Amino acid sequence: MSVDNSSRSMLARGLGVLRAFRSGEPELPLSEIARRADMPKATAHRIITELVKEGMLERGEKGLRLGMGLFVLGARVPRQLMLRDIAFPHAEQLHRLTHGSAFVFVADPTGADAALVDAVRRTHEPGRGLGTEETRASDRAATRVFRAFGPEDDAVAGRGARVREVEPARVRHQGFAVVRGVPGVVGVAAPVLTASGAAAGALAVAGPQAGFHVGLAAAHLKAACAAVSLALRRNPELVTAS
Repeated sequence: MSVDNSSRSMLARGLGVLRAFRSGEPELPLSEIARRADMPKATAHRIITELVKEGMLERGEKGLRLGMGLFVLGARVPRQLMLRDIAFPHAEQLHRLTHGSAFVFVADPTGADAALVDAVRRTHEPGRGLGTEETRASDRAATRVFRAFGPEDDAVAGRGARVREVEPARVRHQGFAVVRGVPGVVGVAAPVLTASGAAAGALAVAGPQAGFHVGLAAAHLKAACAAVSLALRRNPELVTAS
């Protein structure tokens, strides 16, 4: 049974609203969602109303935020669950070895951005906000990894400027990406690769730049990612989406 253009258009618009949210942005106003989704505010309002009813969005103090309905659906994704089961013990080891926070990421369906699966966080002083900054730095480092190790045709199709910006050739050559954030936080990420060389996921570590040895962290990351990559290749059904 075919789907008519109007139904497909409404579905695409709804997904555009959901994809307007980015890492580190818990809430967005209606006007910004409409701008990012490239639609009139009235249209965005109608779609948001339906998504709120379905639990995909929630109303917050400063705007809209992603809802628990999305979290419940995402927690059921088989590839995420199995990758998490394989990678999480390595994240725990990375946390012990580097004394930083360790993260497990998968690429979003476009291959352009990182989606956090799980984390082992170090203890932070209350009120300093370093936990959020470490997550943000790791997310940016993982995103660079996914863009560097994604399909080549994605880099050409509309993302050329952004891909050049993150120097994918250098990331591919060294096998990891580094992001120095604010305030004084550094994040390092390396890819979990399929047999074809595409990134199925990424591991990352982050911590304060003072006392954080990037080279040593990168070496530990690459070793952990190599072990997870090997496990994935023994279970090819985990990476059929790559």
